[in-house]
Amino acid sequence: MTKNTQEMIGISSPRIYGRYKILLLCLAVYALVVLTKLWHSAEIGQALLLPAPADHLEHYRRTRRLEDYLDNIQILIEPSHTPCDGPERVPLLVLVASAPGRLDRRDVIRGTWAKRQPTYFVLGTEPQGIDGSFADIYLEAKEHGDMIVFDLVDHYQNLTLKTALMLQWTLRRCPQTEFLFKTDDDVFVNPWMLEEVLQDNEDYKLVGYMKNNSRLHRDAYNKWFSPRWLRFEDHLPEYLSGTGYLINGEYIEKILKAAKKVPLLNLEDVYFTYLVAKENLGFNLKHDRRLSPYKPLISTPCSYVGLASIHSLSPDEIYAAWTKLLKVVNNNQTCDNYKFLYSDWLLY
Repeated sequence: MTKNTQEMIGISSPRIYGRYKILLLCLAVYALVVLTKLWHSAEIGQALLLPAPADHLEHYRRTRRLEDYLDNIQILIEPSHTPCDGPERVPLLVLVASAPGRLDRRDVIRGTWAKRQPTYFVLGTEPQGIDGSFADIYLEAKEHGDMIVFDLVDHYQNLTLKTALMLQWTLRRCPQTEFLFKTDDDVFVNPWMLEEVLQDNEDYKLVGYMKNNSRLHRDAYNKWFSPRWLRFEDHLPEYLSGTGYLINGEYIEKILKAAKKVPLLNLEDVYFTYLVAKENLGFNLKHDRRLSPYKPLISTPCSYVGLASIHSLSPDEIYAAWTKLLKVVNNNQTCDNYKFLYSDWLLY
């Protein structure tokens, strides 16, 4: 740009011209963030990359009564001892939905945030049933004492059944828990912020990240595909994201009983938090953005301070996030000036 041109457009010095370049760079970064969030919220990437589901939904054609399944699913492995064995109240119980082949995810959770609260992994079996690989699961469970394994084919379309088994197991083995936190094995948990979430919401029945005015996916190539014969209505007024939500222990039995009257849906979060809890029981769902189904765009120690849960992290990312969070906690570092790092517009 020549000097005359600079003068014509009102740029009188290289310093001001440099500021324009910085401004343009910031706008470009922000546009990238917005486009990334739109991509994520529309779930376009997953919809394009995931194959169509196989016949994993066909069993719902035979029966959609929850008790028809629960009465026939046996528990194969469970911990011999838990913090719930005594009469004392248990402030929080964490149940993590996992799968047989995800040892790396379970190990990194064991070595990081699960050290701070009672945490158990809930699994089914491989599609081919109990075979040689089950021996590895048995040895892992024996070594760690934190696995609950059901005789249930472990695939995405059975998550509703797996969540129902979580509630049933909690009623049997830990009825004195004050809150149950249901989450997934690709979620990073900030235990300190999760404690604050519990304190702020101790009077609520269900707490999580609210999804408003959504629609069911009718594309068979989408991971969240739900056929019309399972639920005819497209519109979902509200539900809590299944990546991590809290259930008040006083209402677990009531939710499970009500679920036996509501026809099953393959989307566990929609089923339990909306169809059962909201629509059938009339419970109010509490939104808390700290139970986030997203993750920070910028990965710094302060990025993980203000969120109680962060979704879609690899094992390496979970370990890195934990290491960075510990730096803040152990050094009594304040992140008050960096709250923007975990604001909505920097999550994706």
